[in-house]
Amino acid sequence: MKGTSKVIFANQLRGIAALLVVLSHLCCVFWRAKDTVSAYTGAPPAEGDQPWIGAYINGAYWNFGVLGVAIFFTISGFVIPMSLHHAGRLKFIAARALRIYPTYIIGLGSAMAVVWLSCQYWGRPFMWDLGTVLRNMLLIHTLTGTPSVDLVNWTLAIELKFYLVAALIAPLILAGRVWPLIAVSLLIFVANKIGHSAVGTEMLFVSFMFLGVLFNYLFYGLISRVRFALSFVVILGLFLGGWDASPWPDIFWIVAPGYLYGLLIFSMAYLARNHFRNFRLLDFLADISYPLYIVHSLVGYSVMRILFDHGLRLRFVAPITAVVVIGLALLIHLLVEKPSISLGKKLRKSPRTQVSSAAVAQARPVA
Repeated sequence: MKGTSKVIFANQLRGIAALLVVLSHLCCVFWRAKDTVSAYTGAPPAEGDQPWIGAYINGAYWNFGVLGVAIFFTISGFVIPMSLHHAGRLKFIAARALRIYPTYIIGLGSAMAVVWLSCQYWGRPFMWDLGTVLRNMLLIHTLTGTPSVDLVNWTLAIELKFYLVAALIAPLILAGRVWPLIAVSLLIFVANKIGHSAVGTEMLFVSFMFLGVLFNYLFYGLISRVRFALSFVVILGLFLGGWDASPWPDIFWIVAPGYLYGLLIFSMAYLARNHFRNFRLLDFLADISYPLYIVHSLVGYSVMRILFDHGLRLRFVAPITAVVVIGLALLIHLLVEKPSISLGKKLRKSPRTQVSSAAVAQARPVA
């Protein structure tokens, strides 16, 4: 992705999205959801109020965490068709599994180790049994009714469902067909109206990710701007319209603005894609964005709470926590994520790659 200035925007947006989520959780959730943080770290609830900057990070009609996830989902929709071009269905699924699982398993294991140490520090029992942790590591917790142990893996469970749907309709996506995206979104919408389930709500986000696929179609000149706009409005309407049938209709006005802002930011970056260049800080954040997303919450919460217990002030706690979280994410990136990505790329190499490359060359990106 770094090889061309026309798609580097998506990579750098990934780094920005990761930063938004980290700021939301460590600057706001740590203070606003003290009982939840306490339950997940084994620490007593934090004392004091959130810092003043928290009001600008998560406001009444915006939330950096929601915004960051919306950008992540749109990027996934945009880039997954590119992965489909280079592999058949089975190799695509295997490559995506290598992309998700090794890093997540090590990241979650590291976070659980830090939480265990936090429980030891506070003299409290560790809150999870082995079966619960393993089901989370396999990302089947939502299918088995198991609670999340890290508060962030719900997005990864959705990513996996998106990969499966994308693999099922891969030939249609590669051909730039719009109707399957609308048909699946409509099916998800109707199923949510009937079923009212948490898994159905996860599928709503799959339909949201189809908006990223539409951007991919537009990028490769597979659809006109008019068709893109019409399809975009229909799928977005099905996503937003289905939310009242979810288990959480009361948070619609928190979710909807964040996802609309995320689409707006992605759209603006897309339009300005030719002007993006390598920028070391954003490229670094993009590189470690996945392990950073996995470890930042539980590790950050635990470290912050212990540092505050030692009497340190926020101006010291913040940089120390940042160094610990970013350092751990970088370590996982170098030792686990990079080798896993490399193995996935080797797995995808096949005669199909040459055919796909020719197909991509014929569908030149629209400047």
